[in-house]
Amino acid sequence: MDIATEVVHGWRLLARVRELLDEPCVQQLIVRNEAGDVVMTIEVSTIRTSSTTRPVLAAVKAIAEELPRVVLEVGRTPAEDAVGELTRSEKLDRALDLVEPVFERY
Repeated sequence: MDIATEVVHGWRLLARVRELLDEPCVQQLIVRNEAGDVVMTIEVSTIRTSSTTRPVLAAVKAIAEELPRVVLEVGRTPAEDAVGELTRSEKLDRALDLVEPVFERY
């Protein structure tokens, strides 16, 4: 799992978490305060399979109101393993499907 670290302002935290929940390759979100203490850990795969999105987003909103800045660690699976992601050969095939009709005209 690849882990990316972002510093997010509190007023932007809820919107950023919503964006990350929609990405297919994101597996885990860890919210830390500026001192580095873990405030919240979100397992995205369990949220996608259940109906617990609203309570989690309410907790994220409460954290955003209390902390001016947080460190958000985003755990992603590699793009090749992610469900719903295209492999390199599929991306190439789609690109060729777009380009080939253009060359047929000339």
